[in-house]
Amino acid sequence: MKATKQVSSNPTFLQVSPRTVLSPGTAISGKLSFNLPVKIDSRFKGEVKATELLVVGANAQVEAKISARDLHIEGSLVGTVRVAGWIEILPGGRFQGEIEAGKLRVHPGGVFEGKGDVLAENETTAG
Repeated sequence: MKATKQVSSNPTFLQVSPRTVLSPGTAISGKLSFNLPVKIDSRFKGEVKATELLVVGANAQVEAKISARDLHIEGSLVGTVRVAGWIEILPGGRFQGEIEAGKLRVHPGGVFEGKGDVLAENETTAG
């Protein structure tokens, strides 16, 4: 009898559950800094520095300069992004601006408008 490996139906590469920091209905502007996986699911304008995973949630409308280790885009993001690892634009996600990342994946149903550079991991920094 062969053992079968179960595969998650989640299309992302990273299986981390971030904390929701800004929930739907919230609007904020300014600078945010995080040292743990975080999900923004609101309107935000400003700058975000995250040393772990940052998720732009399905309800999010974000206009920001972002630096993070990894980034998942499920909602709307306009800005400049520098990520050391993965940037994933998931189904329903929309990005407009400039991306610099170690790896980039745009899922079917995701939208990327702008300029993107995929660099060797040692060329990117999340700081």
